[in-house]
Amino acid sequence: MGDAVVEPVAVDLEPLRRNARLGDILAYERIVRMPLHRRFVVVLVAVLLFAVAMLAGLWFLGRSDILAVAPILGVFVVGYTVLAAVGFVWYAVGLGRRVKVAAFAWQNGWAYADLLENTRRPGAAFARVARGQERAVVACDDERMPFELGMHHSVARGQEGATIQRPFAFIELPLPSSVPHIVLANRRRSIIPTLGLGRGAARMELEGEFATVFRLIVPEGYQQDALYIFTPDLMARVLDLGSGAEIELVSDRLYVYLPARTRFDRADTMAAAVVIAEEFHRRFAARTELYGDDNAGELAARAGVSVGLRGQRLGGSGVSVIAIAATAGVLLLSAGFTAFSLFGGDILRSLGAS
Repeated sequence: MGDAVVEPVAVDLEPLRRNARLGDILAYERIVRMPLHRRFVVVLVAVLLFAVAMLAGLWFLGRSDILAVAPILGVFVVGYTVLAAVGFVWYAVGLGRRVKVAAFAWQNGWAYADLLENTRRPGAAFARVARGQERAVVACDDERMPFELGMHHSVARGQEGATIQRPFAFIELPLPSSVPHIVLANRRRSIIPTLGLGRGAARMELEGEFATVFRLIVPEGYQQDALYIFTPDLMARVLDLGSGAEIELVSDRLYVYLPARTRFDRADTMAAAVVIAEEFHRRFAARTELYGDDNAGELAARAGVSVGLRGQRLGGSGVSVIAIAATAGVLLLSAGFTAFSLFGGDILRSLGAS
């Protein structure tokens, strides 16, 4: 029996096909109640005043003949001015993109938030940071595809520097019941830190083409439960729709993690995200609606807990491979400088003597 034919969900993508104008940006700032110091005009004026101050300093240095003695000062003045201008352009582009996403959400009757902090989502990618921020969050309550999507950034403060991870885009979908903690990691493109995640857990090798793209990380003893959910036909659609993504099932939530360069402000990207939300919600709901953990135990059943303690969370918090490589590179570079400072003179003298 094949899948029933499902009518695609119709959304209005027209706001994403138009560029944000100054009037749209100013209206957006009022609607989302953006703080004064982050508003477009205020930032622009601050950058212009900074540029004027730097150029005035450059003129003064030229008048006093200091540049003839110390030209590096002029380079710093010009460099900081250019850096401020580039920073403003980067800020303005990001703001314009959020304006388009907001217009899209409001056009379709969905909720939108410019900035959310400390949302406490159960996904491992959110739980491992001490302080997170989400930008341009869209929330849809359509029963065919209830979802939230946005961009996640981790922000370090004080001794929380070790919790920083790369930004990523996400789509959150509800599940009809709680399921074991399962991560479908992408072999080709790591999006969230998975090194060290699931210590002592089972790493399941998939078959065929799936094995070249994904691997399943599941709590030990829940391998059959994972295969019950991730059936071959479901994996085929995951491969079709999300070959560049990573997926996590935790508690009663499903997360689709996408690379940081994902542009929800583009019509084709948002259309693909809506298709993922609708199809994944429908297909995963069908596989998890009747799920029950036979190993949960009688006490857990009486308490209404549908997943046993062993299956609720994968061990470990996940470490970024890039962070490890960067740390190793810094340590090696430091060791090289130290070795050269101690023995470099002798080496150069021996080479000169030869």
